[in-house]
Amino acid sequence: MIEQSDRATIKTVSLDSAYVAITCAALLYAVSWVVGCSAAPAHTGGGKKLASSHELNRRPDEEKALTAISGRKLTVEKMAQRAATSLQFSNEEYGVAFDAPKGYVLREGELPSMDRGLGYLGPIPMHFAEPGGIRLATVEPPQGLHLGTNFVNEFFTVSAHYGSTEAVCAAFNSAAETRGAPVTRSIDGIEFRGFAEYSVASMHEYNGIYLHAFTNETCYEIGYGVATAGSGQSTISATNSTKLKNINPENQLRKLERILEDVHINPPEFERNTAD
Repeated sequence: MIEQSDRATIKTVSLDSAYVAITCAALLYAVSWVVGCSAAPAHTGGGKKLASSHELNRRPDEEKALTAISGRKLTVEKMAQRAATSLQFSNEEYGVAFDAPKGYVLREGELPSMDRGLGYLGPIPMHFAEPGGIRLATVEPPQGLHLGTNFVNEFFTVSAHYGSTEAVCAAFNSAAETRGAPVTRSIDGIEFRGFAEYSVASMHEYNGIYLHAFTNETCYEIGYGVATAGSGQSTISATNSTKLKNINPENQLRKLERILEDVHINPPEFERNTAD
């Protein structure tokens, strides 16, 4: 038989076991509730998720509108970039405009004293018979063009002399011994007349063409030419004994002459305003 004291002990143990079971169940519920709360999305995160869902569920017409705007913006940016890097010259005062070859250097106004010019033959000339001419623009190649050859420089230049006369415009201040055959070119519907030029000195050679035309009470001058080292003979580099390849000046002149196709001469801006 179980004594009274033993019964009390068994009853206590039974109650303790039940208490432990209830306590464990409560702890498990509390842990699961905490884990569930932490896994639930916060209010801020939920907002972002809704916004993202809205982007994904955007209507097709809205998507097309955004695509069109983006494409148009990209086109405008590309056009602006091309305009910034293009070599287009325009002078409203004298009504002259032309496009220079890509990769070349376009200089507006007078040339700097350190310009390559014609090498030892001097700077790029203007051939107006009377003083007062203004150089509008000059196109020259970048440094390093035609490496390994006797090439010195090439140019295309446009100048103007306002207030001149047709008779004076027909004259050139170049030396007679440098003039070659007469040359005529039609540029933007205007007849230009001039001469081929040739000179050689100090182991440098120059071949060029200069043209004049009178319109809008202005004498317009267009010149283009090529300067090389040597005088048609094989050239030795000054820094070493390497033989330099001779370029063909006539071929270079023909390339420069292509610029004439893009030259436009209109009445100067002040004359257009007066006519209006």
